[in-house]
Amino acid sequence: LTVRNSPHDTHTMRHRAHRYLVLFEVLSAAVAFQSNGAHHFLSRRRPSNLLPINDHALVYTRHSLSSDDNEEDEEDDVISLESDDWRAFRAKLVLGDEEVDSSSSWAYDSGHVIEPGSIILAKVEPDFCYFGLNQQYFHKSVMLVTYHKENEFTKGIILNRPTNLFLGDEDFLNEDGEPILKAGDDGENKTENNWRIWFGGDVKSLYSDDDDDTEIICLHSIDTDIARNVSEVLLNNVMMTNYEGAIQIINAGEAEARDFWMFAGYAGWTGGQLLDELNRESWYMVSADSEIVWKELVGQRDEENADPRDAGLKTWSSLMGIIGKEHEADALSESFADLTLKEWAADAILFNSTVGSEEMQESGSGSFDESAQLRDILNSFSSSPATLDQMVKLAVNANNGLAGSLLRGSADDRSPFLLSGQSFHKSLLLLIQDDDELTVGVILNHPTTKTRPMTLSDGRTVEIPVRYGGSFGIPGVTDQPTLFLHAKSKLKERSVGEPLRRTDDESSKIWICSEEQVILAIAEGHASHRDFMCIEGLSIWNKVEGEIEGGILGEVIEGKFEVVDPSFTDEIWVTLLAQASLSIDTIDRNCRLASDAWGVAGKKENPFPPCVYDSSVPLSELSDDALRYWIEAFLLGGVVSAAGKYSAFE
Repeated sequence: LTVRNSPHDTHTMRHRAHRYLVLFEVLSAAVAFQSNGAHHFLSRRRPSNLLPINDHALVYTRHSLSSDDNEEDEEDDVISLESDDWRAFRAKLVLGDEEVDSSSSWAYDSGHVIEPGSIILAKVEPDFCYFGLNQQYFHKSVMLVTYHKENEFTKGIILNRPTNLFLGDEDFLNEDGEPILKAGDDGENKTENNWRIWFGGDVKSLYSDDDDDTEIICLHSIDTDIARNVSEVLLNNVMMTNYEGAIQIINAGEAEARDFWMFAGYAGWTGGQLLDELNRESWYMVSADSEIVWKELVGQRDEENADPRDAGLKTWSSLMGIIGKEHEADALSESFADLTLKEWAADAILFNSTVGSEEMQESGSGSFDESAQLRDILNSFSSSPATLDQMVKLAVNANNGLAGSLLRGSADDRSPFLLSGQSFHKSLLLLIQDDDELTVGVILNHPTTKTRPMTLSDGRTVEIPVRYGGSFGIPGVTDQPTLFLHAKSKLKERSVGEPLRRTDDESSKIWICSEEQVILAIAEGHASHRDFMCIEGLSIWNKVEGEIEGGILGEVIEGKFEVVDPSFTDEIWVTLLAQASLSIDTIDRNCRLASDAWGVAGKKENPFPPCVYDSSVPLSELSDDALRYWIEAFLLGGVVSAAGKYSAFE
């Protein structure tokens, strides 16, 4: 910036130079927004008598360098932004000739500029959305940035996940487990307040570990001296405080609990992480006035018959329309990720206030009742009572527990693996170890794109499809072990490998062997490479000493898995051997064979399957879709569109 000579004195020149620097800084930010392809919205229809908003002027001033400065200099030193904050002034520059004033509401896509008070809108991919499989609460989320320091940390709260949970003051506890404030005690808290909770994010949230306290953030628009003393301004008329600050404002008679929007938890990004995600086009960064924020929050608060399972989708669509993305929002409605978000909301933010806490039943002896616990398993097994009794005895008494047993994922309409661990949905799981410390198993029905080439003694090369066994490997080992399995009677007679479990009355039908044994058996003509399974990766469940709930048996008790009757093993094995290495050409057939093998142990056909909230999609179908998306993303390494086009992930 160049300041030319003028007849005014040096002080006045400095004052005016400061003014121009301020304007230059704001203008530069506006140019940066436009260079990032900023989209914008300007509404002339300001809802009156709806929002608790007061406009305030933000004035840039610089104190005189000398007591001799005259009145003209002081007036020249003031830059008034005409009843709006500096964001509104910047919006005037970004929006071009369209006027932004107190009668308008504005918002625009601000590119990659991150600052407190910015709004983050989740971007959705048309064919695949990671947030459909994991962290569903981020799908179509609307977040408000509450803190940002470049290269250090960024913090924000999700605005569109209201719950139906209301908490009283007695629910907010200090480190000693006592209420922070008690109604009527020494005048500390003059009222008994009822606070509605919003899910603010996954960090220090409602579901944090016991040693990670929930963080409470309150938004409000109360503009008084007391409120400003205990609050931080995020936007003009959008202020942030904590629970204690909100109580101070209420006790001063300046507000009531419904004037606060209380968020439990927040979302966090490490230094540079959010910018990287913006570069990957995972989010839209939006600059907006406070009216848009309050319109959505007040609407959520005052909506009649609101259901948390709606998951704030309307709020996201509304803001997408405001920045000119309405066609994108409309095209992606009722997607797979929309439906899994609703199911997440049903699990996480839908509360039944009429259900009280249940007291745990304890046995008179002070230890768990093995027979009672194990009888609970019988209700969900796919096998006969006689077989079940045998399996129960093995689980409790055998040296290696359930090792050698075959399990399958739950047959419930709503899979317990819908929102996470999708690889276990309709899985067939072979247990290879079950001791006092942990249970180890491998999934059998998920072929990968890899094959295991083996060279025989006569120079021939054969390849066996590699199957995904689980997400765990052996810590510290570079070359992870590969398991080879077979169930061929002829090979058992020749002692090729060994059974996973051997008892007095039976041995497991599936045997484990080494790669050398596989090569020798094929070379000598005793078997084909198609008789073997090759598996990489393990599935592991830890145990807690003295508790039956640990390990895989705890998962069975919870209904996540069922023990398969050994009489079904041969048919299941033959069906799985028909699967091929995974590719875009084989994925449909592989998925069908995996489902067929899982169904050998018996399907529970429900003539009236439950559906996703406010949808005609059955939960069983959504669970199958989740598994298919998981296979595409994590085993195939890309996504197959509805038109059959494959797109690999970068």
